[in-house]
Amino acid sequence: MHDETMASGVYLPELDVIPARDTTEVHRLRFHGHASDYFRIWIVNVALSLVTLGIYSAWATVRTRRYMYANTTLGGSPFDYLARPLPILKGRLLTVAIFAIYVLAGRIAVPLQGLAALVVATFMPCLIVKSMMFRARYSSWRGLRFFFSEDYMGAYKWYLGVYFLMAIPFILYLLTTAAGHPGIGILLAFAGFTGLYPWIKGHQQEWMVENHHFGGKSFRFDSEIGNYYGVYIKAAGVALAWFVPCLLLFSAVAVYITKGNTQAFNPKMPSPYFLLGTYATMAPAYLGVWTFAHTRMTNLLYNQAQLGLYRFRSTLEYWPMLSLYLTNALAVLFSIGLALPWARIRMARYRAEHLEVIGEGDLSDFVRDAFAHGEIGATATEMDSLLGIDIGL
Repeated sequence: MHDETMASGVYLPELDVIPARDTTEVHRLRFHGHASDYFRIWIVNVALSLVTLGIYSAWATVRTRRYMYANTTLGGSPFDYLARPLPILKGRLLTVAIFAIYVLAGRIAVPLQGLAALVVATFMPCLIVKSMMFRARYSSWRGLRFFFSEDYMGAYKWYLGVYFLMAIPFILYLLTTAAGHPGIGILLAFAGFTGLYPWIKGHQQEWMVENHHFGGKSFRFDSEIGNYYGVYIKAAGVALAWFVPCLLLFSAVAVYITKGNTQAFNPKMPSPYFLLGTYATMAPAYLGVWTFAHTRMTNLLYNQAQLGLYRFRSTLEYWPMLSLYLTNALAVLFSIGLALPWARIRMARYRAEHLEVIGEGDLSDFVRDAFAHGEIGATATEMDSLLGIDIGL
């Protein structure tokens, strides 16, 4: 009977063979915060920040993040935010000083402001690394801290050096325009920009993920650069779908506002009604395109990341995200900002509900293995806090 079955191409497992079990488990993040609880924290933070002329904002940041982290759970365990306000205050003061120098340089001379902008751009990759290190080291789950490598060379490569490549399309445009072919120059510049930008964003995400570590293991990133081109090609289609009707609506509004106006239109000093009509008709288009790109890029960031035997799955969707952003913006606008806590809680809950950790075995096994191999101690963290900054990058 068995020989006949095998000969027929149909396989029947032996009765004494136990089929392999699927040990893959899905762990979904949960957010347990409430708008009423967060509102009390938020209103105190705003009041004290105003009274102290912004000095308390560092303490406000710590209180806010501790609340958000503590109310976000994975496998039933909350995250912890362990930073102290003073290093954050140092970062804020440094940011204010840099911005003040930039503005002051512009008051003196435009070339001097350009030089100041170049200096800021030169130090920006270093600030990105320091900010990533600070936020990672003071974030933990089940007693395990995150860690970010001091990869300054990678930061300068992907957040400064590659942008010099963006000058190539501009140079091609200048050369073809000088040769009397401005149309070709525009096409070459557009093709060069659209060809480089997705490639740059993909490698920036790869650099950021692979320099993060948790529990003695490094995150991996299976980057598929073609996915980024797909996102921006689709974003161009979304932009077309949004901007065409919005431009038509804007034209109709502009004609209605300027109708019967005897004064000539002054582009340098447009009327308040014209500005209001412009924002009311064009803001939805910008929000629609930005939400699409942001949602898809966030999904790519998590869906291509892995940690040991665990991978991530982000399932953010365009229309629910757009609805959240739109209703949150309207609520904040019409409440004069008082609905900000409610809006932030809604967004945090939606994002947590659409992020999963998938892998074999229980998360407790991962924690035990991490502690068995020695977790990063608090000494290194405390030493880092002497120079650590967090400027909200």
